[in-house]
Amino acid sequence: MINSLSCDLLIRIKNGSRAGRKSISAPLSKYSVSILEKLKKHGFIADFTVDSKERIISISQPRIQDLEIYSRPSRRLYCTSSSIPWGKTPNSLIIISTSSGLLSQKEAVTKKLGGELVAEIW
Repeated sequence: MINSLSCDLLIRIKNGSRAGRKSISAPLSKYSVSILEKLKKHGFIADFTVDSKERIISISQPRIQDLEIYSRPSRRLYCTSSSIPWGKTPNSLIIISTSSGLLSQKEAVTKKLGGELVAEIW
């Protein structure tokens, strides 16, 4: 049983990228689609397609070296806009769930919004 679809999605992408797979499939959810939109915008995946009939997402060409999941079902981490952590590398992406939806670290600081730290991807 999957407790957190977002954690499962990110781990599947990381493992597929390390194994050299060209495509990965994952269960469909609105939250997963919004995470994939951020990953596509920042260049961590090439593209993704949604099959709503079978409730599956197909992700093509993952490019994630590693990731750190901050919030889990048993431990949620929240931060204000002034306490958002820096990334491990200049190209890393920190995903934050705010009242305005999912935002990257730079977008959250610009809009002065805090929220739940989801993960850091580099």
